[in-house]
Parts: sequence; structure tokens; C-alpha cells
Amino acid sequence: KQWYQRRLAITAGGTGFYDGKEFVLTLTGTAFKDKFKVLGRYGFGMSNLMKEATRMTKNFKRIYCLQSNKVAFKSTAELLKSTSPDFLKNAGTTMRETLKTMKVSDLIQNELVSAILHTNYNQGLEVNGFVGFMTVAGGLVGSLWRVDGGNFLLPQHVLEESGAELVKSIVRSIIPSDDKEGYNVTYSSSGDTEEFETEEFDAVVLATPLHNADIELPDGVDVAGNTKSFQRTLATFVNGVLAPVVPGEKNPADIVTVTSEDKLHFTSISFLGSADKDSNYKVLSKEPLTDDQMKKLFSKVNEVKVVDLKAYPKYSVPDTLPDFELAPGLYYVNAIESAASALEMLCIGSKNVALLVYQNLENVENIDSDTVCQHKDLRKAKKEL
Repeated sequence: KQWYQRRLAITAGGTGFYDGKEFVLTLTGTAFKDKFKVLGRYGFGMSNLMKEATRMTKNFKRIYCLQSNKVAFKSTAELLKSTSPDFLKNAGTTMRETLKTMKVSDLIQNELVSAILHTNYNQGLEVNGFVGFMTVAGGLVGSLWRVDGGNFLLPQHVLEESGAELVKSIVRSIIPSDDKEGYNVTYSSSGDTEEFETEEFDAVVLATPLHNADIELPDGVDVAGNTKSFQRTLATFVNGVLAPVVPGEKNPADIVTVTSEDKLHFTSISFLGSADKDSNYKVLSKEPLTDDQMKKLFSKVNEVKVVDLKAYPKYSVPDTLPDFELAPGLYYVNAIESAASALEMLCIGSKNVALLVYQNLENVENIDSDTVCQHKDLRKAKKEL
């Protein structure tokens, strides 16, 4: 718990929802005022959305109980279905279709829900309903947390506490050992990409997306079936002066985009703080910003740094739901990202794979998920975990 710090959803300076022409909604971070603003624009149509997000959040807690009872799943689809049958169903329909079925208005879909999806995944209402509602639940229902100091501290602390040996190298191949009871892993020696050595392991866990792993895997591993495309996201860090996004109006600290008929060239703009020279901003986009676009956004630019990465899976319908077990003794943590990409989800995926490894090496039979974790057990399990 000491690694975490609560993150406020609305920063000082407010958040503006931008449609390409104006701010259709501006939230200040003051709960009382913001509730009236949301109610005034969207009316009581928010109730269905909030009820469903709350229900999904409660159902999701079942995974903590299942894992505390050492229940493991060999596939993402199996994990979703066992946690709640609705989760797998939602993963098979788009967020827009799911919201229409619930009679959520187009206004709420195109503004509030779209803005949350744009901010979290740089994607829109075409994502599947499961990841859509998990994102909405985090933005509207649950408390948001961040790792104080950076996400990298979590695996760093886990490594320190586990006592495991860290070998920094490039893995070239993972193939079955001669006796077929383990795997031979070939990797570079001491970071030297020219010299490789091979070591045998009882089990191997992959903790990197398969789409760019570039590792030779055993014959029979369905790489294509366990791989999905990723969303390109560019983070453009700018030191300078942000021009008024809406002429004549003061910019809020954070700007998020909603569904718009206009082609918007950015997804969000965040104020990162004042600097010795002007201010620092982060602009998220799907494509590189052109010089003309930068000139329109900023009245003054001192320095620019662009980070181009495949940050999240593309969530589409029909979607790929990879397996945690690629082959007996060979496991894939990042399969969980196909359901939803978040630090908490990766922790759940890691725990699931750890349980699969335990069951495999100790020859322990898995527990039927239907025999444990009824509603009365959920709150207790969450606290214990």
C-alpha cells in the first residue's frame, strides 16, 4: 500500500470536453458543482450507465476471491466467464451497441463515454463492451490510483522482495528440452548480442506482448491466434505556451476530446506544470502532429519531445482473447491485456499465471470455480488479497 497514492480524476484547473468547436462541458474537480453540471447536460439518463458500471465493479471483485482460493484459468475467455458470464458477453459486442441496448442516450455516448475511452485507450465507442465498461467504472464509479514515482516501481519492489535473480539479456528462443519436461531458453550472455547461452527451466513465463517479442517458440504454439494488433499512440511533450483551443476562452488544465464530426488531430492535452521557461504539456494523438498543427495548438514552442509507442491493444469486435497457457509449462502473462489493459489487470494476469505454474510444477488439480466464492465471500477475499 505504501507504493500507491490516490489520483484525482479532475486536476486543479479543471477538465474541458472539446468537440472541435467548443467545450461542451467543463468540470472543476469540485464534486458538488460537477454533479450539477453533469445532471444539467445529461439529465437522469446517467442512471442506467452508473448502475451498470457499479454492478460490473461489484462482479469484478469475484476474481480476487477466486485467486485467493487458488483457482486458475488457462485462457482469458475462461477467466472472464468464470468471474461473471456477462463479461464474456460484453466482450463480444461493441461499447456503442451495449449502450444502445441499455438506452443510454447518444449525447452521453458521444461525449462522456467517448472522452473517457479517448483518454484511457486512445480509442472510441468501437471498443468491446467489457473494456468499455471497465474504463467507465474506473472513471465514474471507482477510485483511481497511481504508483507514486512511476509504474516501474511495482515490478522493482516485487523483484526485490522475491529474491529472484534478474538477468538482463535478449531471449532468442524457447524450445522444449530433450526430455520434453521443461524448456531450453537461449539468451544473450551478459547483454552481448553476439554470444548466446542456453539454460534449461522447468517452466517459462512470457511477460511481453507477442506481437513484438521476436522469440522463437515451440512448434504448435498458436502465435497468430494469441496475438492482436496494438493502438499506435504518440505522446508529444511540449515546453511552450498553449494557444486558446477555443478562441476567446481560457484553457482548462486538461482537455479531452469527444466524438466529433470534425477530424480532430489530438486526443487529449494535459498541463504538466510550470517550468523555468513557460509551461510543460503532453499532447496525445494517433498520428504525428504536423508543423502546421503544432503552430495552431501552441503560440510558442521552446522544446518538443515525441514518444511513439504501441501503448494498448486495439479493442475490436470480434476480438482476440489469448490463452494464458501457450503450451504445458509455457505461460503468457500479457494475455490479460486483451481483456483490458491496466496495471491492476496485469497484476491479476500475473497472479493467474503464478497459480498455473504452481499447479503444473506441484501437480495440483485446479478447483472448480463454481464451488467457491459466493457473494458472501467476496468482500472478505478482497481484503485478504
